[in-house]
Amino acid sequence: MIERIAHITDLHLDEEFPFNDRVSARKRLGAILKDIKEENIDYIICTGDIGENEGIPYFFEQLKGNTLRITLGNHDKFDAISKYHDVGADHTSERFYGSTLKAYFKFIFLDSSSGTIDGQQLEWLKKELISTKPIVIFMHHPVIGLNLKVDEIGKLKNRNELTEMLTGTTNAIHMYCGHYHMEDTSVHKNITQYITPAVAFQIKKSPDSITLDTSISGYRIIRMEKSEISSKVKLLSNAD
Repeated sequence: MIERIAHITDLHLDEEFPFNDRVSARKRLGAILKDIKEENIDYIICTGDIGENEGIPYFFEQLKGNTLRITLGNHDKFDAISKYHDVGADHTSERFYGSTLKAYFKFIFLDSSSGTIDGQQLEWLKKELISTKPIVIFMHHPVIGLNLKVDEIGKLKNRNELTEMLTGTTNAIHMYCGHYHMEDTSVHKNITQYITPAVAFQIKKSPDSITLDTSISGYRIIRMEKSEISSKVKLLSNAD
């Protein structure tokens, strides 16, 4: 059996920056969801930075009818999101995290919305990593660093601690994340990290500056067939 997952991230619906309107980011989401429908995707995973104010109910209304799992990004607020989506919500810690055991893989969802993976999650994760199956992690922040300005200013605060825990296992780890608004694949020991382009806008790869590209939206299609996992990025041109 083949499973096809759409990984979307960094929608920034109804936020003032960079569009200063409620139309542009919503149009980008609409185009992505139209493409996802045409691709016959089984379910959608969103790794955060959904949006704010009326952008949040708008997101969940647009995703109605889809099987959806989310993690939170640094722009997301637990109280706002948990009104509409309770899967994976830990109300005592105000975090979205959890795991799902599949036939050939174990999926783990982490919440880095505070800019860190907090101690409670790390203790939970240590137990979850005890598995005979390859691990697939979804979270907002990348863990493997990049020689880029965006990494310098936006990196996960305790990524060294998390990396040490992940590389301490014998499992192959496939990590899907966002936050940096670009496409990238990096490998460190047993971790292969895939950064998925943003729905809202991209950031050009540069070690010295942050330069936006609002002409492109993107998402990733993850394909699982038995013990094989692969993915491809789809980029869509925006014409506002």
